[in-house]
Amino acid sequence: MRVVAVVVLSLLFSSAIEVRAQVSVGATLGQSRQGEGASDVPYLGPPFGGTSVAILGMVDVALAPHVSIGGEMSLAGTIHGSQSQRAGFGVSNDFISEHRDNVFSGVVRIWTPDGEPVRAAVAVGAGVAQRHTVRTGTTRSSFPPFTSTPFDDTLSDVVLAYTLGGDIVVRVTDRVGVLASGRLHRLRDDDRQPDGVVHRGVSSTIYRYGGGLQVRF
Repeated sequence: MRVVAVVVLSLLFSSAIEVRAQVSVGATLGQSRQGEGASDVPYLGPPFGGTSVAILGMVDVALAPHVSIGGEMSLAGTIHGSQSQRAGFGVSNDFISEHRDNVFSGVVRIWTPDGEPVRAAVAVGAGVAQRHTVRTGTTRSSFPPFTSTPFDDTLSDVVLAYTLGGDIVVRVTDRVGVLASGRLHRLRDDDRQPDGVVHRGVSSTIYRYGGGLQVRF
C-alpha cells in the first residue's frame, strides 16, 4: 500500500508540475467584421455593419495533453452608420450611430498532440457581450413649423454570447510561439427589443481574426 501511495503521489506531483508549465498567455491583433442587421423602416433604418480593428487576449491552462480551459476577451473598435428613427407623427431623428461589441468568454480548447512544431486547436465557449451604441444627430419636423434640434442617445446592454473558433500556434522556442486565431461570436439578443422592434440595426453575428504571440510559463 505504501508503494501504491508513493506512486500515486508522485504522479499527482508530476501532473501538477506539468500543468503549471502549460499555463499560456496569448494576444492577437487583427480585424473584426460585422454585417448589417435587420431593417425596420420606418421605425429604424437603414441597417449598417462594417469592419474595425480587433484585439483578442487569452489565458489558458492545460487540463490534459489535448484539453485546456481559459478565459478570453475579444475587443473591437467602433463601426459607423447613418440612420433615421421615427420619433412621433411627422417627427424623426436623423443621426450617426457608432457601435462596438466587446465579448468576454470562458473557452475550452481541444488541441492536436503536444511536442510538434505546429499545433492547432478548436475553441468552444460562452460568456457575455457588452453592446454599446452612441447616436448623435438632430430631431426634425416634417410639417410646419419646421424645426430642428440636437439629438443624442446611448444604448448599452449586456447579452449572452457563444464563441466558436480555432487557433494555430507555430512554435519559435519552447515557450514562445506565433499565434493565429479566428473567432465567430453569436450574440443571443437577435438585435430585437422585447416588443420585436429592431434595437440597433447591427448584426448579432461577429467574425474576428488576427495574428500575434503565445507565451507558455
